[in-house]
Amino acid sequence: MTEPENSHPKDRVEELSVTEVSDQVLQELSGLFGTRESENISESVDIIELNDMTITDVVDLADVVTKDDTPQELDREEFETIVISDISIDVSPRVEPIDPLLNGMADDAGTLVVIDDDLDRVVIVDDDRPDSTFEERQRRSRRRERLQKVKWLKLAGAVAASVVVVIALLASPIFAIRSVTVEGNVYTSKEVLAAVTKTLKGASVFTVDTQRARELLLEDSWVSDVRITTRFPGKALVEIAERVPIIWYVGDDQKARIVDARGRIIAVLDGWPTKYLRVTGVGPSLEAGATADDVYRAAAQLVLALPDELRPLVKSLEVSPGGELAMTLKGGTLVRFGPPNDLQDKLVAVVVLLRRQNPSTLAVIDVSTGDPTVQVR
Repeated sequence: MTEPENSHPKDRVEELSVTEVSDQVLQELSGLFGTRESENISESVDIIELNDMTITDVVDLADVVTKDDTPQELDREEFETIVISDISIDVSPRVEPIDPLLNGMADDAGTLVVIDDDLDRVVIVDDDRPDSTFEERQRRSRRRERLQKVKWLKLAGAVAASVVVVIALLASPIFAIRSVTVEGNVYTSKEVLAAVTKTLKGASVFTVDTQRARELLLEDSWVSDVRITTRFPGKALVEIAERVPIIWYVGDDQKARIVDARGRIIAVLDGWPTKYLRVTGVGPSLEAGATADDVYRAAAQLVLALPDELRPLVKSLEVSPGGELAMTLKGGTLVRFGPPNDLQDKLVAVVVLLRRQNPSTLAVIDVSTGDPTVQVR
């Protein structure tokens, strides 16, 4: 019988009848077991293929009969014993699965013992015995923690002590300021300078409160800015920038107020100064350090912007009750600027006009509207 080409030997078990066995095989069997007729063979031959080998298993050889139908017992010594084994069959001892509920108990503390003869009997052996070194390890751990805390406390104490020593050293008289130099002071109050010097002298160059000394100086209305520096081992330098007086006016109390370019009242004087341009009229009675109206600030900025060719010709300025600004030349010519805006453009127009004409021939120059107009004498 022909086997299919694509079939695998392990996947194939076939049964053959004796009538399908070839004559050569029958002759060999007759020589081994004696002469018999093919019709007396009632059992079948199984061909089992295992591991790429074909083993012929003759079933129930003891029942083979002779020609005279008398059963004969085969001599077992004439045959070779063949042991047929299948590797796919697991011959290891069967282990009964343990109850899943018992498996869960194995995770608990202790040992789970299952009796082989009786799976219903379970013995749990408790191994939770006290560790003789556990307490010792705990004591060592607590001791390490205490030592660590003590170490950090000692370190913090050392740092604090070092800081105290450094501060004490820096504040000691060894580095005290013994010399104070003041520069840039002209109108600054002498009382203020004395207070600043007292604040600086005797203090350490490292810890001196220069901010306090600076605030004392800035309280003076003449002081615009201050810079204080210390020099090792015991010197201090005070640099003062004073305000620049530009104009002055008379208040309701008949006292003169000196104004700088920012409109700040620098000083209040009983007499009338002669070094600065006067703004005629009566202004507000403000104290030193206050800020004047915008029109006075504009007048001071106008004076600062005067070109050198025009400055000697200016006699005074005037502020009207309506807040308009005017300028009077020494020749008597009146220049009206109007509201204190666009003063730079208005001043340029006045300078150009005065260059073209003799101021003595002009009575009024009006640039309040932006376009200059003149009145001739």
